[in-house]
Amino acid sequence: MTDNIEEINIKSDFIDLLKEKYLSYALSTITDRALPDVRDGLKPVHRRLLFAMSELKLGSEESFKKCARVVGDVIGKYHPHGEQAVYDSLVKLAQDFSHRYPLIQGQGNFGNIDGDNAAAMRYTESRLTRVSELIMDKINDGTTKFIRNYDETEYEPTVFPSSFPNLLANGSSGIAVGMATNIPPHNIIEILEMAELLIENEDIDGDALMKNFNGPDLPTGGVIVSTKEEIHEIYQKGRGSLKIRCKWEEVKINNSYVIKITEIPFGIQKSKLIEKLADCILSKTIKNIADVRDESDENVCIIIKPKNASIPALQIMGNLYKFTDLEVNLSINMNVLQGGEGKIPRVLSLREIIIQWLDHRHQILIKSNEFYLERAEKKIHNLEGYLIVYMNIDQVISIIRNSDTPKADLISEFDISETQAESILEMKLRSLRKLEEISLKNDLKKFKKQRKEIKEILISPSIQKLRMLEEVNVLKNLFTEDKNLSSMSRRLTLIQAPSDIELENCDEEFSVTVFLTEKGWIRTVEGHNVDENAIKLKDQDKLLCTSKITTEKKLLIFTNIGKVYSIHANKLKINNNDFEPIKKYLNLTQDEYILHVNEYSLDGPDLILISKEGKGIISKQKEMLTSTRNGRLVMNLARGTSVCAVRQVSGSHIAVISDSGNLLVFSHKDIKRLSRGSGIIFQNLKNGTIIDITSANPNEVINLVNKNTSRSIIKIDASDYLGERGRIGKSLKLRNSSNIPLLRFFK
Repeated sequence: MTDNIEEINIKSDFIDLLKEKYLSYALSTITDRALPDVRDGLKPVHRRLLFAMSELKLGSEESFKKCARVVGDVIGKYHPHGEQAVYDSLVKLAQDFSHRYPLIQGQGNFGNIDGDNAAAMRYTESRLTRVSELIMDKINDGTTKFIRNYDETEYEPTVFPSSFPNLLANGSSGIAVGMATNIPPHNIIEILEMAELLIENEDIDGDALMKNFNGPDLPTGGVIVSTKEEIHEIYQKGRGSLKIRCKWEEVKINNSYVIKITEIPFGIQKSKLIEKLADCILSKTIKNIADVRDESDENVCIIIKPKNASIPALQIMGNLYKFTDLEVNLSINMNVLQGGEGKIPRVLSLREIIIQWLDHRHQILIKSNEFYLERAEKKIHNLEGYLIVYMNIDQVISIIRNSDTPKADLISEFDISETQAESILEMKLRSLRKLEEISLKNDLKKFKKQRKEIKEILISPSIQKLRMLEEVNVLKNLFTEDKNLSSMSRRLTLIQAPSDIELENCDEEFSVTVFLTEKGWIRTVEGHNVDENAIKLKDQDKLLCTSKITTEKKLLIFTNIGKVYSIHANKLKINNNDFEPIKKYLNLTQDEYILHVNEYSLDGPDLILISKEGKGIISKQKEMLTSTRNGRLVMNLARGTSVCAVRQVSGSHIAVISDSGNLLVFSHKDIKRLSRGSGIIFQNLKNGTIIDITSANPNEVINLVNKNTSRSIIKIDASDYLGERGRIGKSLKLRNSSNIPLLRFFK
């Protein structure tokens, strides 16, 4: 018994230890790796890279140094992690297609938009950009808290002063434990204009603040397919999704034309995009393209040639948007670390991020001026000591020459401080010139004036506000006038692009037949005149359904675990030779299988789902659509049960049959339509399970058929089995009762 108790305690302690260690790991991942600080927009590895380069004197006007030297200093002094991970971070900070305003200037091969890797760190060189210098400006002016590094041999900053709003200007992305962030880059001028508005009126609302804000400004350009209202709504919430498309133009050539793509969506590798375009042509997924060529140099230039000049360019682009990454969804999740030490993760709105950056800049203004005030006070104190020397020069020289304790005697004789005495004793003889006395008096006057101005700043909020406005204006002018900095003009265009409906209407529509088997194999054949008997199935497999549709249609696919999936017919690969697994399009779990396939119609009949235990739900088709491979859960099922049937509502009543031989027909008029739920009791089961469900009218004849053989059709009058929902129903009155457990409805 004692041994058993000891084992339980050990197990309990081990579980507690695991929880504690995993929590520590999760917190360190969130705070030290994945999420940026709202104040300077940097993660620790980026901050350490920039600081190490500043310590190496790699300014924007200095000569380059090997990246291997930089990486060595970073991992040796501040960031004891893998050198390749640190180098990858350095490379990304130098790529103008990854960062809107690069923080590092690279020399050598730093990769390209095709996805090629950078050269090894022993070959490449780097230095800081002007933007990085702005981020670290005044770092040594008492503005930044320095802490010990990992082995307590060096000091590193916890955050940069960041006069440049790096978080919004360059964005950030990362995945932590249980949370993630994805902040796109933005235009610096638009950010600074909003900052000015907030400084002048901190109570300004979001709509007024974002009056001239046009959303992200991505390094690779492109087109935003969203209205300003949609963009503003996303940025007021701090999360959402925007649709980004490539930028293209139609170029006339003789009697024909070509499509010229000049900008592609952010984060897309051009080489993989070209491969996908070529695959669409070879697989005949897109039939109206004759050729695709990559004519890019330092600028993107992809040429698409149509098969026929009569095919509208918009029709071709409509298909390309659907099948390739020429259109992508840009996810926005502005999850950052905020708070005094920047350690509290929270999703912030655009307004809140700018406010927190301005609060940080206000603290920097206070700290730097307190530092300057202290420095001015010390300078004034020393200068006043120097003037004592000039007023009593002979006596001072005599004390220094004859006294054994000149420092103490000077303090006693002239009533000066120890610091002043030290500075007098360290004066050089040539400083005793007559002209030097005049210079000291001028310096003293200058520093007293400076002290007065600093004190006025520290006690006056209005002056502080003016100083912050001046800083923002100086930065705005810098990016407007300095040609060495990135262009202030927007790269990502906000235009009224063709809507999805217009593009769908431009698609080439043709007929297809979709075959789906019980074991989860799918095949799409062009046309409707297909002989089902000629379709060869896998061993011991059967056809579950055959759908004759057109390519603009969608299919709703229901499974036994209560999930629904959506597949657009034009996403299916047309294959006249063999089946392919449905899991290529849907993320089905191991024990999940398909029950029913329904052709989607916006105004089509409602759908009934029923579980084996007799609970059901009725939903509208428009509530069933989903855009992900993971589908969506429609019916919450109890453990051990599953959905047994999905049917369309075609009559005023619902008929349910159980394997105990009971049939119940009831009205569905008062049943609420839900998009998701655990269901309500359709038929009360004392024992057994539901076999099938259908929809009918009371005056109709219900056909029943043998479940296995699909023969021996039996006609039943629906009105004989009318009742209230949730009842047991009536036993079927049949001559051959042995067939009762095998009966299902038959249309």
